[in-house]
Amino acid sequence: RSSVSRVTRHLQKDFDTWRKRELSGLKVLYLFLDAVYLALRQGTCEKEGVLCAYAILENGKKVLLHLALGSRESYDAWTCFLHDMTARGLEEPLLVVSDKHKGLRKAVREVFPHALKQPCLAHKMRNILSKLPKKAERDIKPLVHQVFYASSYEEGLRLGQGLIARFRDRYPSAMECLEEDLEECLTYLKFPEAHWRVIRTSNLLERTFGEGRRRTKVIP
Repeated sequence: RSSVSRVTRHLQKDFDTWRKRELSGLKVLYLFLDAVYLALRQGTCEKEGVLCAYAILENGKKVLLHLALGSRESYDAWTCFLHDMTARGLEEPLLVVSDKHKGLRKAVREVFPHALKQPCLAHKMRNILSKLPKKAERDIKPLVHQVFYASSYEEGLRLGQGLIARFRDRYPSAMECLEEDLEECLTYLKFPEAHWRVIRTSNLLERTFGEGRRRTKVIP
């Protein structure tokens, strides 16, 4: 038991050092933000929010920037999380990729007012499909896919506006969901085409979360 305690203290010290490290030397182009809910404490199955920030640097390297507990992903929790990184020297990125959580989006607008915003298209697609009748999903999904994976920003707007006009009366909730931030959904198309695949979703974080869930199922 004493050996386990020493290892635990050593890991905690390393983790605290990592969480307080200087970030000013990192030239972040793309910042990805999301949260995962995990059962973190022994003796309880109650899950707690873990806020996470990942980045792609100017040299193409992918870096895990920060982790912190964040209760229920509140605006205050996200604001504190972002300010923690800026206080350690993180500069405003070109693009922030996240889901549409209101507290997160508000915090991002305040802390990084000049960064472009990109909703995760995987999350957005699920939101749109959830507002459709089941029988309509098979027909509408490929049409939305054409919008989100257009060959240019202008082409995406044209396809999106046409889709909304065509189905607004039949599927008002789904088309309203698409229309409310259509332009932001296509923000990634303003960047180099070679970068599109990695910046249109937050899959970079989802893979990390998946590994975290897998490990916490078997490791106390």
